[in-house]
Amino acid sequence: MSSEKSIAFLARTEEDRMLLAHTEDLLLRSAGGIAAGEFLNLGEQYLIRAYLTQCGKTEHIDYAFFGGYPSAERRMLFLFPSYLSDTFRYFTEGDADTDAVCAEEERICALRIQGSGYRVLTHRDYLGSLLALGIERSVIGDIAVLDEHSSVLFVKSVMAEYLFTALERIGSDKVRISHLSAEEARQTPDTRRWETISDTVASLRLDALVAAAVNVSRDKAKTLVTGGFVDVDFRPYEAPDTLLTPGMYLSIRGHGRYLFSDEDGTSKKGRIRIRLKKLI
Repeated sequence: MSSEKSIAFLARTEEDRMLLAHTEDLLLRSAGGIAAGEFLNLGEQYLIRAYLTQCGKTEHIDYAFFGGYPSAERRMLFLFPSYLSDTFRYFTEGDADTDAVCAEEERICALRIQGSGYRVLTHRDYLGSLLALGIERSVIGDIAVLDEHSSVLFVKSVMAEYLFTALERIGSDKVRISHLSAEEARQTPDTRRWETISDTVASLRLDALVAAAVNVSRDKAKTLVTGGFVDVDFRPYEAPDTLLTPGMYLSIRGHGRYLFSDEDGTSKKGRIRIRLKKLI
């Protein structure tokens, strides 16, 4: 399938089309060396991954998503030139440490932000203060909140010097900023918290898993799906009979985000045991 046809097939909105057109431009630029884009949310990453698959590209050989540390949710796309992809393919058969290759590009900077202890700082506080400086969301990666008074901020490296001088407060609290090495950044823990939900379902249909996730009837779950309240892997899905597999994300408006983490056999009544994780 040609690049134009792939974009037309995958893009549901004008924003999708622009994102994939930009990815096409990065592909062309990668002929001369590693090309990197902006920070992407998970939905954008899924869309680009589908596009690159249709272009015949293989993740961790031809490209990688990297956000500065292993658990990163917001990541940048790195596209590798053919000579580097050929090296990955020949010597490692897909097992290359592409994170290390991306880190060596030094496109991402990790900053430790330390509050005074005056007040509790939340993810919303950090993000709000950054956006108030006029910084675009696309240059901001994850904000890993380590405790009530400190976090690790991942940003495009070109923004680091500006933040050292401009970011003096988070909310009403005065903060200090320090630089982390790439190795220190990679040790940043996964600060997300999940609640496990175990249940049984008659099938792995979307409406069945939505019903299990939010503890409503199958009919109510079907209404949520057909009403456009449910995303699968951060893309809208309105077909209740869509079959899901472990590893997929559910975003249910008004109820939060869930990961379909596991399918674990069947019960004595023939129902399928599942485990979901809810982000809390």
